Parts: sequence; C-alpha cells; structure tokens
Amino acid sequence: MKFSFLNPQPKYILAKITKIWVFYIFLSMVIVFGFLSLLKYQIFLSHERIKNYQVKQVFYQDEITKLNSYQERILSEIDLAKNRQIHNLMVRDAIINLFNIIPDQITINYIEIGNDSLSLKGSVPSKEVFKFLLQDPLKAIFGKSHVTFFALSNGWYHFVSTSQSKTSIVESPKGGTNEN
Repeated sequence: MKFSFLNPQPKYILAKITKIWVFYIFLSMVIVFGFLSLLKYQIFLSHERIKNYQVKQVFYQDEITKLNSYQERILSEIDLAKNRQIHNLMVRDAIINLFNIIPDQITINYIEIGNDSLSLKGSVPSKEVFKFLLQDPLKAIFGKSHVTFFALSNGWYHFVSTSQSKTSIVESPKGGTNEN
C-alpha cells in the first residue's frame, strides 16, 4: 500500500536547520559567557592594580613628606651657615678695625674679645702715649675703658686695659642653637 510517490524519509524532532541554529545559539552563549568571565577577570586585575597603586601612593607621599622635611632642615642649616659666615666676617672686620686703631708705639701681647668687652695687655713707652693714642678711641667705641699700668725696668710701662660696652660689639648669629 503505497499512497505516495515519494519514498518515506525519516522525520526527526529537530530539523537540520534547527540543529544548526541551536548550535550557533549555544556557541554565541559560550562566547558571551567567555567574554563576560574575561571582563570579570580584567576588572579583578584592575582592582588589584588600584590597591597596589594606592599602597605605592601612600609610600611615595610619606617619602615626599620626609624629603620636604629634610629639605627644610637643609635650608635652615644653610641659613645658619650664612648667618655664621656673616658673623665671622663681622668679627674679622671688628678685629681688623681694632688692629688699625692700635698705633705702632704700643706693643700688644694679649687680646681678649667678648660680646661686650675687650681686654688688652701689652707694653707702652709712656702712660701719655697710651692715653692719647689708644684710650681715647677705646672710650669712643666702648663707652667705658679702664687701664692699669705697671712700670718695667727698661722705662716702659706694662698695661692692662679693660673696656666695656652696654651693647654687643658684634651681633651673634641668629639661630645659634643646632636643632636636629
């Protein structure tokens, strides 16, 4: 009994074209989930890099703070050194000026310079030479000058002169203490 001119063909629940579409849908889902998992992995790596960069940022900020404080200390030490250099130049100039006012007739054996005092010891041919050539300039500079004479065997006099001023002879450098 044959009612058809065609030979029977096996019928499947899913046709060939449906199998192809199902395969491509499954393949596209695998690709989408693979891409999604790749994106999640990249996001995880990005968060890890952000954490590492934050740790490095904190470290570098601490280093910057340390370097800034070191720089401030170095700059303050430079200022202190400049102040000391200026003070040393002022002391040198004061000593040179002191030597310039000492006449050739007076021999100086000892000089002691304090912030507000000057002590001189030496010998002079006569008391008048000392009083006129050295004591008057010392009184003009210091305001108060006292001298004591001792007679020597050769006719000269040994003297001890102490001069004091109400103000400092040479300003001491600012920031004289060294802080660490």
